[in-house]
Amino acid sequence: MQSTMIWSYLVYSALHQLILQKKLEVLKMGYHIMVSLSVDRTKLGTLKMYNDSGALVFGPKQALGRSEYGTSWSQLNGHTPTGVYSATISKDPMPQTTDNIRSYGPSKYIDMDPVSGNALIAKQNGRSGLWIHGGAPADAGAISYPLRPTHGCVRLSDNDQASLIYVLSTLGGGTGKVTITEA
Repeated sequence: MQSTMIWSYLVYSALHQLILQKKLEVLKMGYHIMVSLSVDRTKLGTLKMYNDSGALVFGPKQALGRSEYGTSWSQLNGHTPTGVYSATISKDPMPQTTDNIRSYGPSKYIDMDPVSGNALIAKQNGRSGLWIHGGAPADAGAISYPLRPTHGCVRLSDNDQASLIYVLSTLGGGTGKVTITEA
């Protein structure tokens, strides 16, 4: 009985240490992208980026974190989950097929790996492929015009995505932090 309790404590301690280490890594990252989304996900939100000194270097720009299906963040392909993510720039844009250019745009994308909040809960429940990317605009008159809903990512206009990637590249790229909130 006592050895089982010791073993459980050691496993808990090791997991707790890994979680703390991951949170500390996120706090030390070189850039911080902040996305503020409306609770009503049919409305546009904003994206801003700060350098490691805390100076605003990009934005505010229109952003959308709305699911094409209008479903909750906890559902597969639902709204973009709130929380903190570590972030890296993709090595390449998606292959330049007609469908990919329409869905993701011609630029590189930012891959977001959930660290805390609803984002981490969603990851633990099987959500993956959460990115910041561009893509073709919505049809004029669409509810979220000019941005088109996604399957859970944050969408920017193609021009804003290209500019964001350019600014990140001038800052040295690497790993950063993304915080997504609802207001």
